[in-house]
Amino acid sequence: MTKIQEDAWIMEHETLARHTHRLRLKSPGIAALAKAGQFLMLRVSDGLDPLLRRPFSLHRIFPEKGIVEVLYRIAGRGTWRLSQSSIGAKVNLVGPLGNSFALPADGSSPVVLVAGGIGVAPLFALMDALFADLPGAAIHLFYGARTAAELLPEQALGDFKIKIYWSTDDGTAGHCGRVTDLFRESVADGLPRPSMVYSCGPLAMQYHVAKWTSSQGLAAQLSLESFMACGLGACLGCALPAVRKDDPTADHYVHVCKDGPIFSPGSIQWQKIQMHRPPSPTFLFS
Repeated sequence: MTKIQEDAWIMEHETLARHTHRLRLKSPGIAALAKAGQFLMLRVSDGLDPLLRRPFSLHRIFPEKGIVEVLYRIAGRGTWRLSQSSIGAKVNLVGPLGNSFALPADGSSPVVLVAGGIGVAPLFALMDALFADLPGAAIHLFYGARTAAELLPEQALGDFKIKIYWSTDDGTAGHCGRVTDLFRESVADGLPRPSMVYSCGPLAMQYHVAKWTSSQGLAAQLSLESFMACGLGACLGCALPAVRKDDPTADHYVHVCKDGPIFSPGSIQWQKIQMHRPPSPTFLFS
């Protein structure tokens, strides 16, 4: 897949929620190539601290304007440095990287999106693509976070005519509890069977989405997170245990940056992943 290295200029930089910021970047080369679900690697400093680029989902893509957007949460030194960047500053990008979401064949059935925390980031580009290709599709977004302060404001979703189901772990907004439980309860209460479920969020959340959609025979595409340093498949830091088709019990690994980040629920050996491990500060897909 074609990728380029490009200097981009910061056009806008705003805070949307607690520790959550949106960058609007002039990057015509990457904007012309990028698709929903892909990501880029961004150098946050011209020096050696931090040394490694940081990976970010493509939040929105405007190829006709040569613009891409990144939504990120401050999670460590690199993203804190990025949060100090001012309008007009130059940043160096490599992208677009990884595979992309596949759209449903038609819009006759609803489409469900499940987002956990900053996992909402790539789903904006996906909604743009869905509305462009399937303008009549009904889109249901299940969006959860730990607390209300970490949710994007409703006006940030104002461009999209979708049904939003809000959830917080502490009950400060919407449903009190896990967003995956809210999704399951809504289906039980009569939400029409979706043609596709798209999901992005922490691995523990993705495990529940994968388990439930598989049990229901629902098609799903999961944008997964892992430790990531290079974004090109060289460092092997983003490996996840996966199912080998010829022997499902054998040890086999995929690399999120090169083989993903989009995977089907049944392609990962979820039982071999330590769900309790903290997210890497260098990986901000979720």
